[in-house]
Amino acid sequence: MAAAQSGPRSGHGLTLDGIGLVEAGEVIRGAVGWNRCPDDLVERLWLHTDRNPMHLASLVRQYSADELIQRTALPAPQDVARDLSVRLAAMDIEAARLLRAVAVTGAMWVDRLEAVAVAQIDDPSAAFAFLNDAGLLVVRSDAPLADVRIVHALVRAAVYQSTPAAERRAMHERASHVALSTMHRLEHAVAAASRRDEPLALRLEEAALAAHLEPDYRREAQLWQWASQLSASVAGRERRWLESQLATVLARDTRAVRAHLQEFAGVGDEARREVLMAWLLVVEHRIADARRTLESLSSDALGKADYVVRRRWRVLTAWTMLASGYPAESIQALLDQLPVVTELDPAERPFYVRAAGEIARGRMDAEHWRRDLNTVPIDARATPMEETDNLSWRGAVYALSGQASEARRDLSEVASRIRGGRVDTLNGVPHALHSFSLWLDGEFDRALIEQQAATELSPGALHPLVQAMLPLIPTVRGDFTRADALLDESRAVLVDLPWHVPVSVLVVATVARLHAGDDDAARAACLPRLRAHFGGELTAPNYGSGALWQLHLALARIWAGELDAVEGHLKAIETDLVAPAWSSWCRPWLSGLRSERAGRFRDAHRLLKESIAAFTGDLPLYRGHVQADLARVSALAGDSECAARSSEEATRIYSGLGATAYLNRLPVAATVDPLATLSDREREVAALLLSGFSYAQIAQELYVTRSTVAFHLSRIYAKAGVESRHQFTQQVRLARSGGQ
Repeated sequence: MAAAQSGPRSGHGLTLDGIGLVEAGEVIRGAVGWNRCPDDLVERLWLHTDRNPMHLASLVRQYSADELIQRTALPAPQDVARDLSVRLAAMDIEAARLLRAVAVTGAMWVDRLEAVAVAQIDDPSAAFAFLNDAGLLVVRSDAPLADVRIVHALVRAAVYQSTPAAERRAMHERASHVALSTMHRLEHAVAAASRRDEPLALRLEEAALAAHLEPDYRREAQLWQWASQLSASVAGRERRWLESQLATVLARDTRAVRAHLQEFAGVGDEARREVLMAWLLVVEHRIADARRTLESLSSDALGKADYVVRRRWRVLTAWTMLASGYPAESIQALLDQLPVVTELDPAERPFYVRAAGEIARGRMDAEHWRRDLNTVPIDARATPMEETDNLSWRGAVYALSGQASEARRDLSEVASRIRGGRVDTLNGVPHALHSFSLWLDGEFDRALIEQQAATELSPGALHPLVQAMLPLIPTVRGDFTRADALLDESRAVLVDLPWHVPVSVLVVATVARLHAGDDDAARAACLPRLRAHFGGELTAPNYGSGALWQLHLALARIWAGELDAVEGHLKAIETDLVAPAWSSWCRPWLSGLRSERAGRFRDAHRLLKESIAAFTGDLPLYRGHVQADLARVSALAGDSECAARSSEEATRIYSGLGATAYLNRLPVAATVDPLATLSDREREVAALLLSGFSYAQIAQELYVTRSTVAFHLSRIYAKAGVESRHQFTQQVRLARSGGQ
C-alpha cells in the first residue's frame, strides 16, 4: 500500500498505492450488511474510489449494497462531496460552472463545445486552462477541440452531487438539446424533468422498443423505467413498469426482478403481470412452475390483454407444454395461432423455433426441417448476428443427430460470439451442446471446458439439457460414482419435466454409463427402468429424438433381449430427417451385437468385421467400441488372431482418446494417462494447447488472463519434465500411441 522512495538530494518520500482488489473485498464485506456483496460491485467500487480504503469504507457506511447495485453511476462519499463543494465555492465562477457542466454532460470523454453550451460561457479558454492546471480536468489530446473529462469518476460524482439541484436540472435541460446521441438526449431530458410528462414518456417508450430490437435489454429496461415514472396515467405507469421488469428478465438480471416481487401483487394488469412472472420462471429454469402460471391465467384476463401479451402467452405456453411432454397436437394448435416466425418479437423467436422444430421432427416434416437447416449460411461465421439463435438451433439439431463435425462448425461460432460478448449467454445451452459435439468427436478435455462454461453461465438452476449432459465426461474417465450421482439428479428433474430432447440426452448418457461398466444385470434392467420412469412410449422408434438416441435405445434393447425390436431403430436411423454418415457402419455393428446375444457368434463375427470395413471418420469412441466388440466375439468364434488385433486397435483408440474407463475391459494393459498428475485446470490448459490454441485463444476460452495461462503452462511443463510446447506435445502423443 505504501512504498518508501529516495533520491540523490531529497532523502526519503512516501508513495501511497492504494489497496488491491482482494483487500477491497475484505473491507467491503466486513461492513455491516455487506457480507454478500457481489464480486462485480466490489470491483466497481474499488475502481470508482481509486483503490482508496477510506473512501471505500465511507461509501459502504453511507449506502446499502442494494442501493449501489441499482445505480448506473456510483456516488461520492459525503465528505468528498463536501470538500469539493468548498473548493468550487472558492473558485472562479466561470471555471466552477464549466466543471459542473462537464460533470452533468457525461461520465466519460465529453465534447468540449457541448460542455460550453451547457455551461453558457462565452469565452471558456481561461476556465479550461484553470481547471487543467488545477488537476480537475483532463484533455484527451493537444488538438484544438479535443474532448475533455473530469480527472476521475469519484471527483466527477462529487462535483455532480455538490451542484445545486435547480442549476443541475437547467444544465440537463440544455444538454438534452445539444447531446449528439439520442440516448444521451433522453437521459438529460429525464434528469431535467420535474413533473409527469407524457410526451417525454412516449419518446422513451419508442426508444425502449428500438433497444429491444437491437437487442439491448439493459438499456431497454432503463428506458421503460423512466417512461413509467413520467407517465401521466396509473395504467401507463403500470404497463411501462412491467415492461421494464420484463426487459430486466431478458437481461438475465433475475435478482433485480425478484427484489420487486412484492410490488407485483398491486399491479392491476393481470395478464401482463402473470406472463412476466412465467418468463422469469423460464429464465430460472423452473419450467413446470412457468407452465402452471400460464395455465392458471383465466380466459377473461387473457381476453382483456392486448395483442402483444396474448402473443407472448401463446409462445411461452407452447414451449413450456413441449418441455412438459404434452401431446404435439395441443402444442401445434397454439403455434397455429401465431404469426410467421419473422413477424415475432426477437425474444420470442427462440421459443417458437424450438417448439415448431421439435414438433416437425416428431412428425417427420422434411420441408420444415430443410427450412430450419437452410435458414443460415453453411459458413457459420457468415451468419448475421441477429440470426445467431437460428445458428445455435441448427447446431443443436446436428449435435443431437450425432453429426459432430457439422455441430462443431455451428456451435463453436455461437460459443465464440458468447465469449466475445456479442450475443447473450442463452443460459449455457450452446456451450453444453458444443461440449456434447466435442464429446462425440472424442475431445473429452475440451468438452469438459465447454461443460464447465455451460454450468458457470447458467443463472441459478441448470437448464435440463445442460444437466443431462454432465454425466458423459465422468463416464469415459471411469468416475462412475460421480456419473451415477449426476444421472440421478438429471433423472429426478426430467421425471417431472419429460421434455423429449433432454430425456433423449439422458438416455444416451445412461446407456453410455452402463456400457462403460461391467454390470450385466444393470444393463439388462436399463430398458425396464427407462419405461418405469418415462413411460413405454419413450422406447418406441417413433419417439422422434434423433439417430443418436435410436442407436443407444437399440443397445438397451439388445441388453434386455428384445432382439426383434432392434430393426425398428436401425430403420429409424437410416431414414432420419438428418441421417448421419455413420449409419453405414452402425447397422452391421448393432446387427452383430444382436447376433452375439442370440448365440450366433460366426454371424456376429462377420457383421462386426463388415462394420469396421465401412468405418467413416465419425464417432471415434464408438469405433473403439466396435473394435472391442469384435475382439470379444472373435475369441468366442475361435479367431484368436483377429481377437488380438482388434483388442490392440481398441486399446490404441481408447488410449488416444483418454477414455480410460474402457481399458480395463480389454486384455491389453492400459497406457498410463500422460496428464494424470495435472490438476483439473492444468488439464484444461493442456487440452487446448494440444488442440493448437495460442496463449490468447486459451485465455479467451477459459475466461482467464494470458499471465494465468503462462503460469499454468510453466507448472505443466515442470510436471512433464519438458521445456517447450513442442516437447510436451511430442511426449503426450508418444504416450497415447502406446510408445509406438
